[in-house]
Amino acid sequence: MSQRDKSQDRLFCEIVAQLIIADAAVTDDERAFLDRLMERFGFDDDDRRAVFGAVDIGQPVDERLERLDQEHREQLLVELEAAAAVDGEVGRGEAEIIAEVRGLLGY
Repeated sequence: MSQRDKSQDRLFCEIVAQLIIADAAVTDDERAFLDRLMERFGFDDDDRRAVFGAVDIGQPVDERLERLDQEHREQLLVELEAAAAVDGEVGRGEAEIIAEVRGLLGY
């Protein structure tokens, strides 16, 4: 694997964060999931704040997804489904984002 592109990792995390905030309530389990993901990417505190600062409830994910490279796209759906299920309940907003991403990826 080539050296990771931090901007692509951040974009990936922004999409996952968008899903996590979709139901307007972030559980401890969801926050921990995103923290582990950002830790895996080696994010520092500034990177973490940038991820949360870049997303809003109801913001479409299509523009971010278009900028995401193939390597990250291949991993995205699995991470989104895991993030949505981490608190034991897939909310309507989460399901809508997963369906949108699935459609945009051609699944």
